[in-house]
Amino acid sequence: MQVFHGTIITCDESDHVFSYLVEDKGKIEYVGNHLPEIYAGKTPVELGEKALLPSFGDGHIHFSNWALIAGSFFDVRSAGNVPETGALIENFIRAHPKSKLVLCFGASKHRVEEKRWITRRELDRVCQDKPLIVICYDGHSCIINSCLLNKLPAKIHRLRGFNADTGQLFNEAYYAAMDFVTSMVSPLSLVRSIIKGYDLLAEKGIGMIHPVEGIGFPLDLDVTLVSLIARAQTQKNHFQTRLFFQTMDPCKVKKRKLPRIGGCFATALDGCFGACDAALVEPYTHDPNNKGILFYEDRDVVNFTKAANRAGLQIEMHAIGDAATHQAVMAIEQALKDFPRPDHRHTLIHACLMAPEDIDKCARLGIGITLQPGFLISPLEPVAYLEEILGPRVKTSSPLKTLIDSGIHVSSGSDAPVTHPDPLRAIYGACNHPYDPGQSLSIQQALKMATYEVARTGFDEQRRGSLEKGKVADMVILNRNPLAMDPKDLLKLEVDQLYLSGKSYTPNMPLLHALARGLVASNRLI
Repeated sequence: MQVFHGTIITCDESDHVFSYLVEDKGKIEYVGNHLPEIYAGKTPVELGEKALLPSFGDGHIHFSNWALIAGSFFDVRSAGNVPETGALIENFIRAHPKSKLVLCFGASKHRVEEKRWITRRELDRVCQDKPLIVICYDGHSCIINSCLLNKLPAKIHRLRGFNADTGQLFNEAYYAAMDFVTSMVSPLSLVRSIIKGYDLLAEKGIGMIHPVEGIGFPLDLDVTLVSLIARAQTQKNHFQTRLFFQTMDPCKVKKRKLPRIGGCFATALDGCFGACDAALVEPYTHDPNNKGILFYEDRDVVNFTKAANRAGLQIEMHAIGDAATHQAVMAIEQALKDFPRPDHRHTLIHACLMAPEDIDKCARLGIGITLQPGFLISPLEPVAYLEEILGPRVKTSSPLKTLIDSGIHVSSGSDAPVTHPDPLRAIYGACNHPYDPGQSLSIQQALKMATYEVARTGFDEQRRGSLEKGKVADMVILNRNPLAMDPKDLLKLEVDQLYLSGKSYTPNMPLLHALARGLVASNRLI
């Protein structure tokens, strides 16, 4: 049994802040302002200037993809110019001479001095004898060296978005190339990275994730391994994983007895602003001939949502531009007319631009939105760039307050590796909206978006997401009380301690132990 005394931010329906919380056997036994006599003999954990909250959730994360970059490959988003990008790659190759594939993430023409992408020929100068892929910060385009270009199947060369001269791949060529590259990643590297990934998330106070898997590994190996290790983490550390299978085939999901379908990649309806292929109703301001790309015809999306909805699956779809969000809302509306489900929890991912009528439909139909406040403060895609390509529309992008005020359930996700899985940075972004300050959330609203709303999106709100009597004691201690801070100072927040089911998270799970636990654990855990 543990007694906590200090600032207890519950993130419950009434936004209660209490002075005491009692945890026993992994459950919250009491929360309130006066400690009952029965607990008087217990020495409390004095929080002082700190605060106790529900543990954080990440409502949308490309987990295995991010884990590989964080654990086995590397990141170049810190580079200030193109030569620095090349130097980071050279350093990695020198430190990992046996690596058969060089994969890195985070290239951005907006962050480097030259204001351009690194090219194939520049990559060749630092890496000639092994395949190299640099994934751009948006996660929807990449640059490859000649070694990899020559290994790609000929059919990829013919796809939209393939540019042999620069080595840049966009659109369908990018997705096909990623499918090919994942086949080159060793399963052992993937397993080790996933295990390490959970430890890194726990350091950020995260105790629940909604990973989207299915990025081209043979036999959907990422789905299998994340499922196995997720079950092991639930048994050992009580870490919660709610996996979405990125496929347009509901039968594949039902065969694995998973309840969720969607995400990005196969279920991405459009691209992104970084590649200027997010689907817009009106053309891009800087390019009047470009409205972006809808990857599917309306009938294909409607057929998918009808089949998935009838199968009882929870659906998530990537949609960034207003043409794509309209297509997603239209398809879900048709699916619910075909087969009504009162508590489906279907969700749009990103939803950066939305027409007012589609916002109203989301509220009426119960469609949730998982968006990424970290996008708002990312130096890799600055406001000046969005103003250049969107013009006045940037003011209506990611309208957090409008969405919540309309009654839509809005949860927070990192879209890692696009942004780092750091809920505290996301909370700062949500409270300091750079496009329209009037769309900034209160600190309490931002906290709930990263706790209760993530739990609710996964049908977990009866057990997790807020600090209430009878719920699981998934909690995090922050170094300061966020409710007493100026929103501009929220980046000073740090995670002190994570408790899952009342226990401190234990890192460094042995690989064989993780696989063995996962094989015997129930599939119901994810």
